[in-house]
Amino acid sequence: MSRAPRSPGLGRRTFLHGCGAAGAGLLLPGAFAGCGDTPAGAADGGVDADDRAPPWPVPPLDDGEVAGGVRVFRLELQPGAVDLGAGAATASYGVNGAYLGPTLRVRRGERVRLEVTNSLAEPSTLHWHGMAVPARGDGGPYQSIAAGATWSTEFEVDQRAMTAWYHPHQMHETARQVYMGMAGLIYVEEPTPPADLPSTYGVDDLPLVIQDRRIAADGTHPYSAGNTPAMHDLMAGLKGELMLVNGVPAARGAVPRGLVRLRVLNGSNARTYHLGFADDRSFLQIASDGGRLAAPLPTTRVLLAPGERAELLVDFSADAAGTSVGLRSYSGEVYPTLFTGMMGANLADALDRTTFDVATFVVGPPPAAPFAPPTAFEPIVRGSASDAARTRDVTLSMGMGSVFLNGTRMTALEPVPAAISFQIPAGDTELWVVTNTSGMAHPLHVHNQPFQVLDLDGAPPPPSLAGWKDTVLVAPGQVVRLLISFAGAPDTEYPYMFHCHILEHEDHGMMGRFFLV
Repeated sequence: MSRAPRSPGLGRRTFLHGCGAAGAGLLLPGAFAGCGDTPAGAADGGVDADDRAPPWPVPPLDDGEVAGGVRVFRLELQPGAVDLGAGAATASYGVNGAYLGPTLRVRRGERVRLEVTNSLAEPSTLHWHGMAVPARGDGGPYQSIAAGATWSTEFEVDQRAMTAWYHPHQMHETARQVYMGMAGLIYVEEPTPPADLPSTYGVDDLPLVIQDRRIAADGTHPYSAGNTPAMHDLMAGLKGELMLVNGVPAARGAVPRGLVRLRVLNGSNARTYHLGFADDRSFLQIASDGGRLAAPLPTTRVLLAPGERAELLVDFSADAAGTSVGLRSYSGEVYPTLFTGMMGANLADALDRTTFDVATFVVGPPPAAPFAPPTAFEPIVRGSASDAARTRDVTLSMGMGSVFLNGTRMTALEPVPAAISFQIPAGDTELWVVTNTSGMAHPLHVHNQPFQVLDLDGAPPPPSLAGWKDTVLVAPGQVVRLLISFAGAPDTEYPYMFHCHILEHEDHGMMGRFFLV
């Protein structure tokens, strides 16, 4: 067996034990900054007279182990305890550690095997969100892993370079298990790293898993043992005022004085972020969920609903060393479009109506090899409604203290109402007309293959939505048309899912399934 290069301490229990917290059994805020290798070129130690900052806190990078031509990742779901700033332990779940999981790096064209051992005291799953995988290896609610069991899936990576992620998808328990901390990024790369993009993990290629949490002074939260979220939280989705980036509250770390690539995931249960910088600087969006856009998009804002990802290029070359640059969510700017009517007003919280801080970057020395921003990427061939073999209507609605998909709910794995259980011929392309009749926005996620947004209320999508997507935010009263090609092998035993990615909504029935036949 040959072993691929891998940072030290990436084995099981790394996040807890490998960060020097084994004795206390408690992971402290900022612990990722000391896990594994200190990224080359990053300043060390705390802030000092030289205005140096600690490295940006990142989860360990896991390249897996190559055996017999297959890249193997061994992942363990395990319980832990973390201090999220309350000064008290918060019970948590993690993957290969106490909270979150390693960033998995795979390459286009290679074969990958994911082996998942469940060391929790309850069943769970891991879903590969954004990955094109066989239905029986999707990691959805139909692939539940019993406590103490190991489940594995193997497939060939056959998709564009992009940023995906993984998280639990256990029926009725997804929101709680994600809130406990189980999530991580997947970097899908080309066989050769791009020469025109920053690609040094933890230095100029930074993952940002953004989450919000509601943590009490004793370390508990609404999903802690013995607690049940209130009805308002189930309808609005659970939101909190504590912002975490990579599991760290008030995240702060060094970036090179040059071009930096941010891979941003909205890993929150329910909160939508409208991200920009405190100085209102322009940056480039280079990718959405399914990979790179046709060309870099200059902007000052990026809107990310739960489950969505974006890759950004930010130029810090004009900033003096030691400059602090704040990342914020300008949520108040989009509040009127995401919440409408009395229902929407009742479901929004204070942060939905205002601007708040998310993280801080501290500018360090220039990089050894500066990058110039690229001007174009691989063209994206846009489809049209005439490419579709059929049209399906998908309606998102709320009322009577519940959430609905096509007027019904998925409340069990079997039976599933026909209105949300589709039989789709493998290889067909369909037009999905998605209508939101409720007073709040819903992010619709479709498993398996990425899709294209054809139009929103009849208008062409903005450039940020003109690439490949797997999750799309549908505003109140809006009609969004999606063109979806259902590639993959037929499987009449195991389905894929489609659902609202507000996790409380998913758990309470705003979810359906489809079989490739």
